Amino acid sequence: MTPRDVMLAVLGIAAALLVISFWRAHRDALAQFNAFDLVMENGRVSKIALAFMVAFAVTTWVIVYLALRDKLTEGYLTSYGIMWVAPLVTKVVFNKTDMPGSTTSTTIVQQQTEVTKP
Repeated sequence: MTPRDVMLAVLGIAAALLVISFWRAHRDALAQFNAFDLVMENGRVSKIALAFMVAFAVTTWVIVYLALRDKLTEGYLTSYGIMWVAPLVTKVVFNKTDMPGSTTSTTIVQQQTEVTKP
């Protein structure tokens, strides 16, 4: 068994455990986790969120594939980091609560009561 085969086995087991844990958390009625929240906004599937998750999965798979084939270069890894890791680190460091593209609305209700004396 080559080191590449071992890495593939570890990767497969890790992916299976991740999928199983997500599925169990999603199915547990007491858990505050819903896997569909990763691709939903306001109760509907978000095209942008779904595209984001698919793009993330594909680029991650490409990085793992290149690493297993010994073709991963610093340029590929740096590009991956800039695309996916840098925005997350920026959000944590600067504690920014709203992401680009999100909107916040505030509604102010003013009530006026007139009292007349008889």
